[in-house]
Amino acid sequence: MAYIFVSHSSQDGEQANRLLAWLRAQGFDQTFLDIDKHGGIAPGTEWEKKLYREMVRAEAVLLVLTKNWFDSKWCFVEFAQARALGKPIFPLIETPKGETFIAADIQNLDLTNDREGGLDRLGAELRRIALNAQGEFTWDVTRSPFPGLLAFDEADAAIYFGRDDDVRRLIERLNARRAQGGEKLIALLGASGSGKSSLMRAGLLPRLKRDKRNWIVLPPFRPQLHPIDEFAQTLALGLGKPAEWRTWRDRLLGSDAHSLFNLARDLRAAHGSNEAQILISIDQGEELFGTADKGEAAQFFALLNGMLDERLPFLALLGFRSDYLGQLQQAEGLTVSFEEFSLKSMPIERVRQIIEGPARVVGLTVDDALIAVAIKDAATDDALPLLAFALRELYDRFGGHGRLTLADYRALGDESQGLSPLENAVRRRADEVLSAAKPGNDDLAALKEAFVPAMVRVNAEGEYVRRPARLDALPAKAQPLLERLAKARLLVVRLDGDERHVEVAHEALLRKWPLLRGWLDEEREFLIGKEQLAQDLRDWQTAAEAQKTDALLSGLKLTRARLWLIEHSHQLGDAERNFIQASVVRQAAELARRERQRRYIQIGSVAAAAVLALTTIAASILGFWAYRAEQTAISQQNQALITQSRFLADLARQQRARGDAGTAILLATEV
Repeated sequence: MAYIFVSHSSQDGEQANRLLAWLRAQGFDQTFLDIDKHGGIAPGTEWEKKLYREMVRAEAVLLVLTKNWFDSKWCFVEFAQARALGKPIFPLIETPKGETFIAADIQNLDLTNDREGGLDRLGAELRRIALNAQGEFTWDVTRSPFPGLLAFDEADAAIYFGRDDDVRRLIERLNARRAQGGEKLIALLGASGSGKSSLMRAGLLPRLKRDKRNWIVLPPFRPQLHPIDEFAQTLALGLGKPAEWRTWRDRLLGSDAHSLFNLARDLRAAHGSNEAQILISIDQGEELFGTADKGEAAQFFALLNGMLDERLPFLALLGFRSDYLGQLQQAEGLTVSFEEFSLKSMPIERVRQIIEGPARVVGLTVDDALIAVAIKDAATDDALPLLAFALRELYDRFGGHGRLTLADYRALGDESQGLSPLENAVRRRADEVLSAAKPGNDDLAALKEAFVPAMVRVNAEGEYVRRPARLDALPAKAQPLLERLAKARLLVVRLDGDERHVEVAHEALLRKWPLLRGWLDEEREFLIGKEQLAQDLRDWQTAAEAQKTDALLSGLKLTRARLWLIEHSHQLGDAERNFIQASVVRQAAELARRERQRRYIQIGSVAAAAVLALTTIAASILGFWAYRAEQTAISQQNQALITQSRFLADLARQQRARGDAGTAILLATEV
């Protein structure tokens, strides 16, 4: 059952003991009441620390509201701590008079008018909380309680701490949409490193799975390179036939409303529930814009539109980086509306839970001094992933002793560089991997080529972000180093169908490993340009036939691309190289056309001047000899025309000799 903390004034022992007796009668044996002789505060105990630890452990906090409670500053401190830690709070009004207001968003339970009814409602809520508590999940004690840079997964539900209130809010939101209707797509938004994937995989989904009557929870998936394939595998798993995912992929591509309705019936039949809502969980949805094939992303959005029709029993949860929200709002092909659920950075007050909770599950002791220093160090943007990695390193190096100390924690830092253990842990581990491998310059050059640009790109905000790459497409000489980095949990290798893909475990590595960050900064212009090149290529490929030529590269873009064709040819795909070469050919043809036009204009000007000069001379001669006989004037005029014709013919022969046949033909027509 859930662990319950009872907050009361020391002057209200009678009311507190009466509530404790009721809790025990309801089966809630795991309770903390400071005056309880069995589980309260023993004489000589540092009571402030004891109270705080019990508050951290609690999965629900009951407030015994009386005038004495409101007069006690310590009772208010307990309430403030419960709020900061995101605990479910239940204010119980025990006296008919006096102040009762706690907070606008917390509903009181009045026990003065209908005590039995109020306690029944309290019991129902506590049982619901107990259903979702970490203590109800099993744990494999042979595993590390700290997963490092990797996101928490379903198997980590028992050690997932610090997000109780967010899990609770998200469950309530989804249940409201299931029961009341509304938007069927929920966008779980948060910054990089805020813990969206862990919240979804280890916090939300394992708890919804327990509610089999109301929910069918499909396995979460990432879009990656081929979102339709990934979703097909998820559906096949949900139907209990994972080997048939290719069949489902083909069905999805040709699906209509009727086939989607039949799919929902098949899923309900497989799970033995005719009324349950079917939840589609998409993790790292930003890959639909930065990683996935653009055509497949459009197909996936069209499929999602169909599945989220109000007549079908599907809901979707889309984990998404908040800096991609604008692209989601303008996504071509996504017509279904969505509502936002924002996940803020982990509050600093929760760091103790993140450390002590998993340690308690495996029976590990962590010194208070270590926790205090870690809380101080965690006040950075990368706090959550860096803390997770440092805790995994601590456990692997020192956890076998059954106790983690401040000295152990500080051993991960670098005082000479002024780096805390959180700042130094990732760098230290990566450098240790390379030091043990003793790579040569060729090996490092191959590793650089493996990272840049295959596994890293620059997003619209100018930040380095990871992306998966086919392992066998990376330089062969880099493979041993990539395997070592994966073994150190800095990279992740996944099997995608028949192919292995590799990616950075977390983007903190891109920021905190100086060697890799240096490589990225050296190639930053190329990384940014390659993203633009990829977009220009897509525009060219999708352009109408009449607009293909206009969609080719030109100007500064083409100048840079020609340089990349020389310096980075092996880092460009065949389609990109062909696109650049087609742009070069088009530019050469345009320059040749302009040169011909220039020559034609130049030659035409010379010819016109010659004609004008001959005409002027002829007119002068005629004027001078006007008094001569008419026959003599005609003879002179004919001689001038003969001279003009010979002049133009000579010009035509000169242009033929230079290879400009077009201009020669134009001149010949004037002869």
